[in-house]
Amino acid sequence: MTEKRNITKEDIFLKARMLSEGVRIEVKKQPEKGTRNRPFVMDGCDLVVMLLLNSYSRLEAIIDDEHVTVYDMGKQLSSGTLEVRRSWLEEKLSNGIPVKNIFSGSASIINLVMNFRCYNYDSGQGCKYCGLFAFPVSKTPSKSVAPKYTELLVESAIIAIKNGWRGTMVLTGGALPPSQRVNMSEGIERIMIQLHESLDDEVLSQLHIAPNVYPPEDFAEMDKWKELGINAVEFDLEVMDPAYFNAICPGKSKAYPFEYWKEAQETAVEIFGRGRGVFQSMVSGIEPMSSLVEGVEERISKGIYSAPLVFVPTPGSPYEQFRPPNAQWFVETNEKIADIYFRYADTLDVNLLTDNRPGFTRVGLSYPLIIFRDEMARRLQEEGKFPPGLPSQDFIE
Repeated sequence: MTEKRNITKEDIFLKARMLSEGVRIEVKKQPEKGTRNRPFVMDGCDLVVMLLLNSYSRLEAIIDDEHVTVYDMGKQLSSGTLEVRRSWLEEKLSNGIPVKNIFSGSASIINLVMNFRCYNYDSGQGCKYCGLFAFPVSKTPSKSVAPKYTELLVESAIIAIKNGWRGTMVLTGGALPPSQRVNMSEGIERIMIQLHESLDDEVLSQLHIAPNVYPPEDFAEMDKWKELGINAVEFDLEVMDPAYFNAICPGKSKAYPFEYWKEAQETAVEIFGRGRGVFQSMVSGIEPMSSLVEGVEERISKGIYSAPLVFVPTPGSPYEQFRPPNAQWFVETNEKIADIYFRYADTLDVNLLTDNRPGFTRVGLSYPLIIFRDEMARRLQEEGKFPPGLPSQDFIE
């Protein structure tokens, strides 16, 4: 077993390179169990990075069973393993199929999908970078089948939780048609009832449970969500410049203006708290660094936690042929964001530098497409405030 060590700037730069440039992938031997399409965990420092295929990259990842070695034109840069695959994925659901056939998520996040199409995408108004709903409508669960499919997703989450998994459960899906958005709370309620039937209040309190949806027309709906056991919300702005928001996310901006989304986030802070209670995922690399960084600081000053994910060219999206900025851009951007979070750490409900609760704000959480958390952990290790290596991402040791 590789000895645990502190994260270095070189580790972070390599992760940024791999995400920016992508990698050529050669498989010498398929993993005995599970797919090879799992994140790569760097030996020693435990940084987690997604292996994004780019056949023209000078970087190459060679997969040999569970082992991964990364090269730059033949020179070895790093080695590690594919992210651990948990045995509970082999357990059977009530319909007899294994959890692995339906599970949606990562080590630290489970997605509970409520709506399997995106009205914006289907009407030509989808976010320009998003190809999540590029598959044909014919391959989407029908309206009669979709609720049962969601129930199975919740069932798979319950199995994971009973096996010790702890993290963020996101109640999500594509944008609903305008006429159906009033029914959004019904889907949230069905999921929460199913969770309460199988898990006690103590276990539920250990989870980070958040709808990732459009803001409700009536913000008082969020009080009802809290009564159901929801303890956070995710309203994603995607970008921080309102002009880019209008251009890149035409459907979202048509539904509600930029300021309405921000108002919804700020109202949610009053209900769910500062920090983990209200968060947003964003896409970094599709707007100027200055507007992204300034926007992150403005939001955290209001108690809203932002997590910029690296832009990934997605097949089926208008931006599928675009390339992300270079590694240095991502490193510099995320260093600036880390600076901001160190300044605001003690203004949240739980200090960001010591928050060990399962969920999106957990210290030491290395997400495959996020860099600033790794930079925060690096600085804490350098100051002797965090041990070498990183903790289990799913709380299962």
